[in-house]
Amino acid sequence: MKIYLVGGAVRDKLLGIPVKDRDWVVVGSTPDEMKKKGFKQVGKDFPVFINPKTGEEYALARTERKSGHGYTGFEFDTNSNVTLEEDLARRDLTINAIAQDEDGNLIDPFNGQEDIKNKKLRHVSDAFSEDPLRVLRVARFYAKFGDFIVVPETVDKIKEIVESGELEYLTPERKWLEIYKTGIDLELFFKFSVTHGIRDILFPQLLDSAQYKSVGLATGATKIEEISVIIYEWIKSHEAIEPFCKNLNVPNEYKDLILLFSNCASEFQTYQPNSPEEYDKLLSLIKKIDIRKKDRLHSFMRCTCSDFYSDLMSKKELTEVSDDHKYIYNRISFFIDLIKNINNFKLSDEDQKKPGLEIKKIIENAHREIAQDAIRKFLNKSN
Repeated sequence: MKIYLVGGAVRDKLLGIPVKDRDWVVVGSTPDEMKKKGFKQVGKDFPVFINPKTGEEYALARTERKSGHGYTGFEFDTNSNVTLEEDLARRDLTINAIAQDEDGNLIDPFNGQEDIKNKKLRHVSDAFSEDPLRVLRVARFYAKFGDFIVVPETVDKIKEIVESGELEYLTPERKWLEIYKTGIDLELFFKFSVTHGIRDILFPQLLDSAQYKSVGLATGATKIEEISVIIYEWIKSHEAIEPFCKNLNVPNEYKDLILLFSNCASEFQTYQPNSPEEYDKLLSLIKKIDIRKKDRLHSFMRCTCSDFYSDLMSKKELTEVSDDHKYIYNRISFFIDLIKNINNFKLSDEDQKKPGLEIKKIIENAHREIAQDAIRKFLNKSN
C-alpha cells in the first residue's frame, strides 16, 4: 500500500499558488484494508475514503471505461493491481496528472511539469473525449491561470465533444459547480465558451461578449457578488435570467441579486432627488430594491456604489475628495439614511391596536414623510 498526493495540490505547489485542498490516491490497497486502518468509506461507484484525522479524501487508484453518456457514464476498476501510472493516465490534463510520494519525489509520466513551465493546457490521452465535463474544466483552468494556452490537439478534442452532443448530458448542478469554482475569473470562462461553441449548447442565454452595465465589484466583494455581477454583464436580457438560472439550478441568492440588478440598478444609479414633492417616485424605487432583505441590499449597494458605500458604512473619514465624489458620497449617504429611517419607524402602541387597513395607511404616510424629509435635507445640503 502506497499513498501519493495528486492533482491540484501538486499542480498549485509547482505554480507557487497557495494549496487549499489536498487529494490523495492509494495504490495497492482494498476497501477492507482502508476501513481497518480507520478510514471512512463515502464512495459507492469507486471507493473514496475520508481520513478521520484530517478530513481529506483518499481514493483507491482506478482505471475507467466509457459505458454510457455524460460524465457519469463510466465503469471503474479499483482492484489492488491498478498502478499509479494507470490512475494518472485517466486524468484530464497533464498539469493535473502529477503525483508526489511520501518523500516528496514527483512522479510525472505525462510531462506535466514541462507544460506548467511552458504554460500549456494539454489533455493526457484520447480518453479525454469520453468525458464532457472536461470541456468545462479546461475552460475553468484557462480562466483561472489567465496566461496559459490550450494546445491545438486539445482544442480538437474539445471540438469532438461539442459536436458529439455529449455536453447535453451534463446536469445543471455540474454546470453550476464549474461556474462557482471559476468565481472571479468567470469572464474568461465565458469567453472560452463562446470561442469554442460551448456557450451555444450550455449557456445560450449569454451574449457573445460582456456588456459593462451599471454594476461593479467593490473591494472585498463576496463570491455571490463576483459571480452575480459577471453573469449580469453577460446575460442577453432581463427575460433570459430565469431560463439561464433554471438551466443551471442557480441558487436563489445569486438569481435574486442578478434580477435585482436588472430590475433597478440603472434606475437607482440615475435617480436624483429634485423635489420633496416627488417622494412617491423615491418610495417606488425603495420598494423595488426591497430593503427588508438586508444581506441582498448590502450586496446591491456595494455593487452599484463600489467602494463609496463601504467607506460610508465604515464611517471612513473623507479627505481630499473632489466635488464630483462629494456629490456621489452625499447621494449614497442620502439612501443610507433614508433606508435606516424607514427601517427604524415603529408604530405607537395606540396605532398597533387599529384595524389592518388603517395601520397600512399610517405606515405609508410615515414613509412618505420620511422620504420627503430626506429629499429636502439632501437639496439643502447640496445648495
